[in-house]
Amino acid sequence: MITMKYTALVTILAIVVTFYFSARVGAGRAKLGINAPAMTGNPTFDRIFRVHANTVEQIVLFIPMLWIATMVVGDMWAAAIGALWVVGRLIYMSGYSVNADKRGPGMLITVGSTGILTVISAWGVIQAFIA
Repeated sequence: MITMKYTALVTILAIVVTFYFSARVGAGRAKLGINAPAMTGNPTFDRIFRVHANTVEQIVLFIPMLWIATMVVGDMWAAAIGALWVVGRLIYMSGYSVNADKRGPGMLITVGSTGILTVISAWGVIQAFIA
């Protein structure tokens, strides 16, 4: 039985969003004629690719902090903050896909939610050592 069901759900959503961004890269390659291993060549493709690559870069920070924070503040709180990360990624994608200058709000939400989870996680670990 999964006791941290909300955190598990947010983890699955984060993976699904990342997979969706990966599929967008594949579709963009086909539509815009960018053959592998090329990673640049068309500004539209470049933005699609960067959304996916940046998400992969961010998810490796997000997932461990999400699960450690879950042990500190509980399933609901950590999952709520984690859900912000997922929403931030979608906002990032919708802004960046139109214009690279519009990626800021989504990135702030993403980095902010990961930052909050990191502070919670660090606080919990420090408390465990001094308790």
